[in-house]
Amino acid sequence: MIRSIIALCAVSTLIVACDDTQPDDGLDPQTSGFEEAYEQTDLGKEDSAGCSGVVLPDAGPFAKRIALTFDDGPNAATTPRVLDILKEHGIKATFFINGSRVKGQVERDILARMLAEGHTIGNHSQNHLDLKAQTLTKMKSEVDKTHAILLAAGVVPRFFRFPFGSASCGGMSYVKGLGYAAVGWHIDSADWCFAATGGATCKASTFKYVPDQYRNDLEGYVMSQLKTKQGGVILFHDIHKSTADKLDAILSHLEDAGYTFVGVDDTTVFPRLNGITPPPPKWVGSGCAADGECNFASASTAATCNLFTPSDASDTSQVGFCTLACEGFCPDKAGQSATFCTSLDGGFTGRCVAKAGTVNGNCATVPGTSAKTAARFIGTSTAPAATATACLPR
Repeated sequence: MIRSIIALCAVSTLIVACDDTQPDDGLDPQTSGFEEAYEQTDLGKEDSAGCSGVVLPDAGPFAKRIALTFDDGPNAATTPRVLDILKEHGIKATFFINGSRVKGQVERDILARMLAEGHTIGNHSQNHLDLKAQTLTKMKSEVDKTHAILLAAGVVPRFFRFPFGSASCGGMSYVKGLGYAAVGWHIDSADWCFAATGGATCKASTFKYVPDQYRNDLEGYVMSQLKTKQGGVILFHDIHKSTADKLDAILSHLEDAGYTFVGVDDTTVFPRLNGITPPPPKWVGSGCAADGECNFASASTAATCNLFTPSDASDTSQVGFCTLACEGFCPDKAGQSATFCTSLDGGFTGRCVAKAGTVNGNCATVPGTSAKTAARFIGTSTAPAATATACLPR
């Protein structure tokens, strides 16, 4: 990951001195790296479009689906604990390893366990150098050494993460030429910052982007980030004891909040990362035959496909259109049909439907529907009673 606070202590242009001590307060080199990465993911400050090692090509919506990733291992003391916790929760993750960490049979056995338990292993370079600052020869050597370790471990290398998220266009081109997809992250857990104090506190001098109310609360900070982004690729480090100590509670909290877990190789959640051009986004009222075709979401729920048999159909074939769960109100989207919250099941639940209008040819393009007067489904909302002409099943 971006300058692992514990693993990487002194960074120069070409040399990194590594040990497992923790730095004192003050502006450590990893601080600027983490903050630069945060600015790329959250503030959109990419310095070279298409060559960022942080920004992912898939921006959601994620509908509460998370890909857990861990950087900088394997660590003989902490990685097995992380694997134990993931096994207890039935979660598969991606581990981006530093080749220099694979020192002997113990570490090779950890890699074998990762594979046996269904995890993905990615390349995080040999010595966790800032590859953007290296010569081309040095950069290739850093990638190639860990590439060879992965091959020897029986891994088919598919995913690369630039240390610190720091990539040049030349570096990006090289790793893609080896068949890798470059994996950044949507959420930095900042566990590296908390690890600097043994897990107690993330100090502002170490990482300024953690709000003060979460300075002593790693779990709270992670949940606050997810509340905004509703999922995506999240970054942890399996080399930190404090991360291993808190991981079980974090995963339980995520599960209780309705999050599910996928791999970075999930082509439904991360199609572009995996080289797939997703179909054009649909909207409320778009035709569908299954939930997976409704590739959009609101802030809290994924779209589903409302399948039904039109009452005037000459056969029993089902048709469908995309909907969202709602109470009182529905979101609208520029260029798409306006929406309205009504009930399609006799008043038990609310679903967003398309309003009849010129965009949908007065319901002509919404499969199996016609323009009808619909009453608003209010539910527990404070929305006033209302009616609208909407595209409802015939």
